[in-house]
Amino acid sequence: MNIMLKIQYDGTNFFGSQIQPAGRTVQGELESVLNQMYSARIVTVFSGRTDSGVHAREQVVNFHIPESKIPPEKIFHPLNSLLPNDILVISSEKADDDFNSRYSAKMRTYRYFFGREHNLFREKYSLICPYDIKIEELNTAAHILIGKKDFQSFCSSNAEVNNYICNVKKILFFKYNDEVVMEITADRYLQNMVRIIVSVFLEFNRGKISQNDILNILEKKDRRSAPKTISPKGLFLWKVDY
Repeated sequence: MNIMLKIQYDGTNFFGSQIQPAGRTVQGELESVLNQMYSARIVTVFSGRTDSGVHAREQVVNFHIPESKIPPEKIFHPLNSLLPNDILVISSEKADDDFNSRYSAKMRTYRYFFGREHNLFREKYSLICPYDIKIEELNTAAHILIGKKDFQSFCSSNAEVNNYICNVKKILFFKYNDEVVMEITADRYLQNMVRIIVSVFLEFNRGKISQNDILNILEKKDRRSAPKTISPKGLFLWKVDY
């Protein structure tokens, strides 16, 4: 039986979502609980990996299990009773046999949150920017990165990928209560891609680089041409479309 979960997690104390030889991961914690529940080796598939420190409002996971006495739509209850408090399963259901949370996904949306002032209750979840964020100017510049393009300049130099082509459908800056948010939707992402894009737009916002400079960074296809990778704490995997 193929089960689909939607989960949330606070990425602060994780070395990313995907299992690694060393370090605490979301996948490692989830599979440990599933193995305990079903007394079997359960392998999970995530819609996409998130980097160390990145959060998820809606990550999609699937896995196959033997027939269970627990109805699929109620599996999330025992899971939540066993999982640590920085992971929450928000729903569970039976999926089609051929459903794969990674390869069936069409688009993934991330949001990055910027706060103007320090706030104890959101300190882990937004980047403090003590200067004005020029939303209209940023949205005008965002068109440079829209479309099917080579994002090698926006990818970690250590990433092991076959190609750097991503189809970015949307980049939008907007106000959300007392914060500013950058929302990006694309078919796939490279390692650190969103955080490097955020860093580039913050440099543009401060007048350090121009729209032409952003275009040059894209065209150079060289990670060294882009600014440093920004903190992960304001970044959330927001939703996955199928």
